[in-house]
Amino acid sequence: MASIKCKSCGYDNPTEARFCANCGSSLTAVEEKPTPASTPGSEAATPEATIEYMGFWIRLAAAIIDGIIILFISFVISFSLANNFIGLRYSFLSVPFWFPVTFLYHWLFIGLMGQTPGKMAVGIRVVNAEGSAPGLGFALLRELPGKILSTIPIYLGFLWIIWDGQKQGWHDKIANTCVVRVESRR
Repeated sequence: MASIKCKSCGYDNPTEARFCANCGSSLTAVEEKPTPASTPGSEAATPEATIEYMGFWIRLAAAIIDGIIILFISFVISFSLANNFIGLRYSFLSVPFWFPVTFLYHWLFIGLMGQTPGKMAVGIRVVNAEGSAPGLGFALLRELPGKILSTIPIYLGFLWIIWDGQKQGWHDKIANTCVVRVESRR
């Protein structure tokens, strides 16, 4: 089975992986591409893709956009339920729909697409070690225990993004994900 050795830790990764499954470092592959002028056995290296990890401030901007969207969705649900189904008038704050809406919003968007609308707006994406969307299982791990643990010690898990070499918060480390710039499509 073909594999790519990580230059940082030496771990053997599948050839299709873009990031090391052990340490998260960016991987580069070397493919054999015969050219008319090449001799048998010569290798042409593919250009190294540069991975740009996204830091705290751009992720905060995405979170603010997502927060506004979630607030609107929560308000609509709260208003609809309070007036139509329950028959009582509750204020927006007395019927806290923001937690389940926030969880479902982040879990489904990150798990299925790797991006929430806020991340789409600022051009960033959550990826796993292979460079694709994390999937619902790892997104669940990232969004529930990961973000709860990142929040408990005065948001230190989110601030960790500032100091970490790969700009990972604790929730990213728990789910083995990272946030990268979306490649522009031309």
